[in-house]
Amino acid sequence: MESPRDSADSAGTAMTAAAYGASRATLWTGVSVLITDTADRILLQRVTYRTTRLLPGGGVDTEEAPASAAAREVLEELGVRLPISRALAVDWVPSTTPGFDPDACFPGEIIYVFDGGTWDSEQIAAIRPRQGEIEGVDFVDPADLPALMAPGNARRALAAFHARDTDGAVVLEDGRPITPPPSAS
Repeated sequence: MESPRDSADSAGTAMTAAAYGASRATLWTGVSVLITDTADRILLQRVTYRTTRLLPGGGVDTEEAPASAAAREVLEELGVRLPISRALAVDWVPSTTPGFDPDACFPGEIIYVFDGGTWDSEQIAAIRPRQGEIEGVDFVDPADLPALMAPGNARRALAAFHARDTDGAVVLEDGRPITPPPSAS
């Protein structure tokens, strides 16, 4: 027996499960982690596969929660175990974003930016960049991000940095806030 979700109803508003599934957006999911030092400079990675710098992070694996992916990526890339509990930003990255190999068939992405905290000199000394992927890390002034990162990445990192002083996370589209950020506490 078919349920109302499996067949069109008299008003024509229901669709088959297959049609519904086909109508949904397909997007990648990624994570970044915003880490600062005690001078409020932001940790950026120099990676072997890009000319621009990145926050620590990467792709979310199948069936992996974003916060778990963020913790895994920090461990893999920096060699540091870091509990992840606070989201600072969620960004929709359009499929038209430049820089993706056409063979990757980039469908667009949702990127969660998590708060990695403010690290002291002892935590910074514990960083062990992943050989072959991470050439090194630097703490940079937030004003320098646009010169060092791809435009959308810089906008996202700065929005997350500013959201850190608020009670909530900012929602972004291509690194641009779509709603006013929450007020600072």
